[in-house]
Amino acid sequence: MESSNDPRIKELEREITLLRIELQNARLREIEKEKNLNNYVRELDAAKQLNVGSLLREKELQTLAESWERIVDELAHSINTDVYVAVSAMSKFLDNPRIKKASYHTRQIRDLTNLLMLYLKRNDISYTGELSPLDITQTATSQLELIKDGISTLRISSDEHEEALLKLEVPISSEGDCGIEITSEFIEAVPLVIKDLVRNSLKHTTEEYPRVEISVKGYENFVQLTIENNGTIPQKLADWFNKGSTEDPENMSKSSKVGLRVVKKWVELLKIDTKYYISESGDSTTVVIKFPRRIVYAQS
Repeated sequence: MESSNDPRIKELEREITLLRIELQNARLREIEKEKNLNNYVRELDAAKQLNVGSLLREKELQTLAESWERIVDELAHSINTDVYVAVSAMSKFLDNPRIKKASYHTRQIRDLTNLLMLYLKRNDISYTGELSPLDITQTATSQLELIKDGISTLRISSDEHEEALLKLEVPISSEGDCGIEITSEFIEAVPLVIKDLVRNSLKHTTEEYPRVEISVKGYENFVQLTIENNGTIPQKLADWFNKGSTEDPENMSKSSKVGLRVVKKWVELLKIDTKYYISESGDSTTVVIKFPRRIVYAQS
């Protein structure tokens, strides 16, 4: 029998020990790999479930949106039918100031309803491709006259301010060619934008001596409409409108929310550059609207 002190045996024992250690380490590495793989599989399954849940939720939201769109569509048709009858009946008695005022409010409902439905269905409509001419000076003038018939809709906080606005003369100056062209189906959106911006300027004038001035100037590539009033809108409101933020500013009145939110949607959709500027002295606000010479809506 060979002695255990044989160097060859000791070398073999050392190699066997190293092999055992390596085998043990290999098993530990395999266990770690299997653990990581199991974690990955669990995370993948969780992601799949989350994705399926998101897809289902998205589908639910889409179905809900389509359902509400149908409801709004049916409601709009019903409103338009009643409005048409009301406007026709009142048109015979517009010499009566109260009837004229009621007619104005009724036509507001009709126009807003039609534009709402156009906005909702803008990508489903078959457009004629025709362009309609529109003079910005004439449009501003006609909208100003309509606003005068509905000063009460501005929700002025004091009777004195409302009385002063009823007596207010708003000058409109015009320079150069102020005509544009727009996709025919969207022609009513421009008067809506102008009307709501003028209304907002009137609302934010000083109570004792309100002042609003409107100017229209034709340039080579656009027609600029400028509305200035001797009061200020909240800076947060101007920032919200100018910067494209989706968050409503604090303490924003409901009337301002509705009017400016509608304007904001239309000027963004039709790519009409519109911005509010508050003077450094804080005693006036100017809104500048640049209408491209040709406004063509491209469906997405």
